[in-house]
Amino acid sequence: MGEARKGAVMEAALDHLLVEKLSDPRTMEQLIRLLDRLENVTFLLDMLENFLRRGPEFADSINELIILLRQSLSRPEYVTRFEHALTALQRMQEFLDSPQVQELFKSDVLDVRSAQIIGKMLRSLHEASKETAETETKRVGIIGLMRALSDPEMQPTLNFFLHFVRHLSKELNDA
Repeated sequence: MGEARKGAVMEAALDHLLVEKLSDPRTMEQLIRLLDRLENVTFLLDMLENFLRRGPEFADSINELIILLRQSLSRPEYVTRFEHALTALQRMQEFLDSPQVQELFKSDVLDVRSAQIIGKMLRSLHEASKETAETETKRVGIIGLMRALSDPEMQPTLNFFLHFVRHLSKELNDA
């Protein structure tokens, strides 16, 4: 009889403690958040259960991968390739960390429009070089130069060049 009463008192104390905990606003808020995310919790539990069920398969796959890596590393050519790749990665990192490249990242050189303009200039340079190589060199005097300057095909480039020189002067004065 004493045991039953003692058990009833403990049960009442636990009920009181549970009610007190459930009445706490923070607990209520956390329970509501948990209930709102119950679908995600169920999904995570299913994933964990599947992972634990497939654990031996994962362990076997990792073991096979380690065996394959050990076999590959025992070949000197793979070790050499790995060392070369590692050296190349270190040099690339040093290059990217260099002050020159960091300054380049801060500038407008990597802007899409700048890259397009440089691309156009390089294509024009290539075409002019090819055209010059294919044609006979002829002398151009001051009259020929004046005539060329008034050619409508050259006007956009001349305007570009004049704007470029003006902006370059401003940049050089600001430097």
